[in-house]
Amino acid sequence: MITQNKVNKVAGILGSIIGIFIIFTPFHLAPVCQKLIEMKSGNMTHMRCHYTGQAEIYLGILIVIASQMLLFSRGVVRRYLGFLLVALGVMVILMPTHWGIGVCMSPMECHTTARYMYVFGGVLILEGLALGFMKVPQADKP
Repeated sequence: MITQNKVNKVAGILGSIIGIFIIFTPFHLAPVCQKLIEMKSGNMTHMRCHYTGQAEIYLGILIVIASQMLLFSRGVVRRYLGFLLVALGVMVILMPTHWGIGVCMSPMECHTTARYMYVFGGVLILEGLALGFMKVPQADKP
């Protein structure tokens, strides 16, 4: 029989793994563009996909923290953490789109990174929805 502790452990470990993949994907596993662009002033700056990668790292850190909290949570707290993971998953998906920071307009390396983020965010949303809508056992009433 599947107990609440087993569900919390599996969800916490899965969420942590996804969060770690999100942390390492933008600059190590599927790096974003490393080129600099020249502005009209003559200064050089990173492309916006670089900043999207940095934002994804911070989201990954939050995902790991929330997933680790799942290991020690019970009852309705697990449900709220599940919905938090859904929100973070949506943010992971939206960050490389035009609703977030975005990626380069022309097909470059960052488009591969964005595809990975869509998959990681989708899995995180599914996990969070499963946790959020799972039946919470009621405590015995006196």
